[in-house]
Amino acid sequence: MTHTLSCLRFLNAAQFTSGAVIAEQLGLSRASVSTALAAAEDFGITLERRHGAGYRLSQPLDWLDAARIQAALGTGSALRVAVLPRTDSTNKRLTSEPAHGHVLAAEWQDTGRGRMGRSWQGTLGGSLLFSLCWTFPGGANTLAGLPLAVGSMLADTLAAAGVAGIRLKWPNDLLLDTAEHGCRKAGGILIEIAGDAMGPVSTVIGIGINLDAPRVSDQAVAGLREGGLVLDRNALLSQLLAALEAGLQRFESEGFAAFRSHWEARHAWAGASVNVVDPAGNARHGILTGLTGDGALRLAGADGETIIHAGDVSLRRA
Repeated sequence: MTHTLSCLRFLNAAQFTSGAVIAEQLGLSRASVSTALAAAEDFGITLERRHGAGYRLSQPLDWLDAARIQAALGTGSALRVAVLPRTDSTNKRLTSEPAHGHVLAAEWQDTGRGRMGRSWQGTLGGSLLFSLCWTFPGGANTLAGLPLAVGSMLADTLAAAGVAGIRLKWPNDLLLDTAEHGCRKAGGILIEIAGDAMGPVSTVIGIGINLDAPRVSDQAVAGLREGGLVLDRNALLSQLLAALEAGLQRFESEGFAAFRSHWEARHAWAGASVNVVDPAGNARHGILTGLTGDGALRLAGADGETIIHAGDVSLRRA
């Protein structure tokens, strides 16, 4: 599958492109092109093949364009955007070389990660998979509630882009709520931190968002186009990055307090009866009553209120 993405770049859904043209442009043999495009289905892409004409996409592919995204951010932005066709993990790549304001997006991740070591699999042309490095001047104790604040920034931006039914699940999930299917996961956030205890602290904020629902998943998933999204991937990523840049600057000065009410207004499970399960499998039952000032979860149980910090707990409906 080494050359598959490169070969797919030459195809569109409007007309056939011959394997000979692709081979000449990439300096490959016709056999290599044929082998590469035979692996297209591994990326969820269906091709039409016609003898003597070549290959055509069954559906258009919306590729990311770093120059277009950068231009949309404007000259005043501190963000610098790069796009990779394929990588192991954008978070892993940025964590190895953190630099304030750097953004790394990928068309495809081989080992994308979510919270608690779970895998995150997107779809080629139907996901946004990106990471943003941001350095905060204070220590790690100033970052309480950051995953929730980021979730609020993303949710508000998606709602402004026309997506109806965006909800948030503590501590780092974006959900799409539809009348037909209820709440399903449409995105997630993974934040990794490195730096001095007293500051500065470098964070790598990894984000995965489904525009189309993945074909294979171990959980209920949704794509934002179901909720009314009409923006293409480049326009949406530009808007999300602009919102994150402004929001992270605000978080530096005001902390989670500036985002708490926005997050709670989109809380998918507000007032729900839930079980909070720890890594050993022990469950604590209660009713979700809101958040604390630092983004911890308030759980009202039979023995009073318990404050749940993110850690490695799993939140499930009772």
